[in-house]
Formats: sequence, C-alpha cells, structure tokens
Amino acid sequence: MRFLKLIAGLFLISILSIAPVASAEEFSVGEFVSDSVITTQIKAKLLATENIDSLHIKVETDSDGIVVLTGTVKSAAEKENVYNIAHSVDGVKKVL
Repeated sequence: MRFLKLIAGLFLISILSIAPVASAEEFSVGEFVSDSVITTQIKAKLLATENIDSLHIKVETDSDGIVVLTGTVKSAAEKENVYNIAHSVDGVKKVL
C-alpha cells in the first residue's frame, strides 16, 4: 500500500508540474503556480502520512488560497487529520 501511495504521489507531482495553456483573462501565471504548488504540497503531505487513504481525497485550491477537500475518510479522526494537514501548508487561508 505504501508503495502504491509513493507511485501515485510521484505521478501526481509529475502531472501537476506541467502547466496547462490558458488565456491571460482566466488567471495569471503566478496565480496558477501558487495554486498548484499549494495543491501539490497538500497532496504530498497526505501521501506521506500513514493511516490516511489519500487516494480517495481530492484537493482543489483557488486563487485566494481557499482549499476544498472532497472524498471519503474512514473516521472523524482521519477527517480532522486531513483538515489539519491542509491547513498547515503555506498560502492556505481557508479549508472547506
């Protein structure tokens, strides 16, 4: 299971390091980089944390530093742990 998390994490990081092409009207490059860095850091921390099934948790970050977590967890304690990990990343202003 840990090996699967490692492979998924490396895959995720490699995908997120490729910036998609978008018009300047949608967002600036700095905003996109900042948002994707926050998302990547949260996902990497979740993958590195034991007792969290991070493959079932989706992380989205908007340009204001608001993180939205969706998915399933096994317990209230795991939910709180995921929330705390997301909130611990620099640049995160709010976690929903």
